[in-house]
Amino acid sequence: MNVNRSLMLFLMAFTASLNFHAECSSAVKHQERAQAWAWIGGSKIRNQHSTVDGQESYPGARDGATSWFHSNSTVWVFGGKGFGLKKSQPSQLPMLDELWSFDIKKRQWQFHPFDNKTFKGQKPLPCSGCVSCSYQNKALVFGSSGSFIFDMGTMTWTVLQDNKSSPVPRSDAAHWCDAEKGVLWIFGGTDSGKNLDDFWSFSFKNSQWKELRPKSNKSTIPAKCIKATTWMHPSGILYMFGGSCHGRLTSYFWSYSPGTLEWKKFGGSEGVPKCAGRFGQRGVASKGNYPGCRNGAASWIDKHGNLWMFGGSGYDNFSVSAFAMPGLLSDFWMYNVSSHQWMWMGGLSREEGRPFFGEKGVADARNIPGPREGAVSFSYNHEMWLFGGAGHDDKQFDGLLNDLWMYTTFTNITPTQGTQLPGDTISISFGVRVLIALLVMALGLVVSLSMCYSKECKIFRFKRHLRPVVKYTPVKVETVQVLQPETAGPINIDPNRNL
Repeated sequence: MNVNRSLMLFLMAFTASLNFHAECSSAVKHQERAQAWAWIGGSKIRNQHSTVDGQESYPGARDGATSWFHSNSTVWVFGGKGFGLKKSQPSQLPMLDELWSFDIKKRQWQFHPFDNKTFKGQKPLPCSGCVSCSYQNKALVFGSSGSFIFDMGTMTWTVLQDNKSSPVPRSDAAHWCDAEKGVLWIFGGTDSGKNLDDFWSFSFKNSQWKELRPKSNKSTIPAKCIKATTWMHPSGILYMFGGSCHGRLTSYFWSYSPGTLEWKKFGGSEGVPKCAGRFGQRGVASKGNYPGCRNGAASWIDKHGNLWMFGGSGYDNFSVSAFAMPGLLSDFWMYNVSSHQWMWMGGLSREEGRPFFGEKGVADARNIPGPREGAVSFSYNHEMWLFGGAGHDDKQFDGLLNDLWMYTTFTNITPTQGTQLPGDTISISFGVRVLIALLVMALGLVVSLSMCYSKECKIFRFKRHLRPVVKYTPVKVETVQVLQPETAGPINIDPNRNL
C-alpha cells in the first residue's frame, strides 16, 4: 500500500469521527432548544404588586389562585393570596378577588375590574385555594364562598344557591375539569380546618352537583387530603398524586374511572424517611423512579397523554433521614401512563434551589424556574405555562412570585410500550461526545498504520528491521549404483614404498 492510500484512510477515519461528533452535538442542541424553559415575563424579585397602566398591566405576586381556559386561547385567573392593586405588607397578605385574563398568542395580561359598567351580578368573595372549570362560554368557580357561574360572553356572575345536593364550601380540594363534556370533579379539601374525603361532580348542562359514593364499604378510596396534584387524561381517567393527608405529606398515586366508579392505587408512601424521591438518570424512565412526597405541585398533560409535574412543597432525593424536613422543590417529572414509569425530566434533585432566568423570552436548557408551590399552570398546544406561587426569587429570598414561564414539548414524545419510552433520545454529554470522537480517531489511526506497516510504509519514515524469512525445501536424493572393476586377485602393495 502506498503512502497516498494510507493517508486517505487516516483522513477518512478522522472525518467520520468529526461528522459523528457534529451530528450528535446538533441533535442534542436541537433537543435543548425544543425542550427548555423560557422566562416570559414578571419580576425576578418577590412580593410585587399588581400594576395597571396604559402601556402594560400585570398581576401581582400570589399563590393559591385558580385558572380556567377559554376556547379563544385566553386563560382567566381569579383570586389567590398575595399582592394585588391595593398596597399591603407581607405580614398581612389578603385574599384576592382580582380577575385577570392572559392572551397566550399576544402574551398580554388584562385586568378586569368589577364595576357596574362591565360586570353584572355578584362575583365570588376573595378566595385562595378555589377550583374552577370552563365549558364553552361559562366557567364555574367553587371555593370557600360557594359556587359561582361566570359568563365570559356577557361578563355576568351568577350565584348558585347551596342545597342538600351541593358540597360544603371548601378550599384546597383536588379537582379535574373536562372542558369538552362540561364536567367538574372535586375530591377532599378543607373546611374550617377539617379535612374532607367526599367526592362530587358538577355538570354544566344542568348546573347541578352530584355526590359520587363508593360502590361498597370495601372499596378503596384516598384519605382525607388537601393540595393534591391532578390530571384529566384524554381517555377520561382521573389521576391524583400526593397531597397532605392527616397533616403528613404523601406520594400516593391514584386513578379514578368515571365509568366504573372505582379508585385504583398505584403505590406511594407517607411519612419520613419513606418520602424521599428516587430520581435515577435524567431523561431515562425506570420503574424504580418516583417523585418524593409533596403537595401544591403544578401539573400539565401533553397531547400524547403524558402527565407532567413541577415543584411543590415536599421531600427531595436526599430526604432519607428520619429528621428530614420538607422544602420547596423545583424538580420536573413526566409519567407515561402506558408503561407506568416516571422520568425525571430536569430541575434540581435537591430542595430549596435557586432559579436561573436567562434572557427573557429565550428558551435555554440552563433555565429553571425557582422552587415553588401553589402556582397557576395551564397548557396550550405544545406549550406548558407556569405562573406565580410561593417560592424563591432570583436572590433566593422566600416570598410570593409573579414570574411567568413557558416550557415547550416540541420533540416527538409519544406513548409507547415496553422499554422504549416517551422522550427516549440519544442524550450524550459534551465530554462523552468528545471522548467518542477521539476514540474513533485513534481507531482509524491504528488501522491505517497497521495496514501500511504490513508493507514498506514510509509515511513517517518507518522501515522494517525484521529478520529474513528462511524457507526450507526438502532435497531429492537419487541413489546411483556404481559398478566396481573386477580384479583377478588381491592387490599387493610394497611395504617399502615411500608414501
